[in-house]
Amino acid sequence: MENRKFIVSVVLTSIFLAPALVAAENNNSEFQVGEFVKDSAITAQIKTKLLAAEDIDSLRIQVDTDNNGVVILTGTVKTEAEKERVHNIVHSVDGVKNVFNKLEINPTQ
Repeated sequence: MENRKFIVSVVLTSIFLAPALVAAENNNSEFQVGEFVKDSAITAQIKTKLLAAEDIDSLRIQVDTDNNGVVILTGTVKTEAEKERVHNIVHSVDGVKNVFNKLEINPTQ
């Protein structure tokens, strides 16, 4: 199980950082490449930490980060304690300024 989480975290990190390379080639982009990489890196760090947490079903949690370090969490968790733990993990990542925790509690998931 731990190997699976590690592999998934490496794949997710690659997926989130790859678009930065494509954006770097597009000079007509509406955003700065540095901002996109920073936001993608924050998202990747969050997902990696959530995958590493044994008591969190991180595959049911979606993480979106804007260019100001604001993170929006959506998806489902089993308990209020799990929701709070996810919130705390997200706040522990460097660059996160604010978290909107929209996780829903569904004990039967």
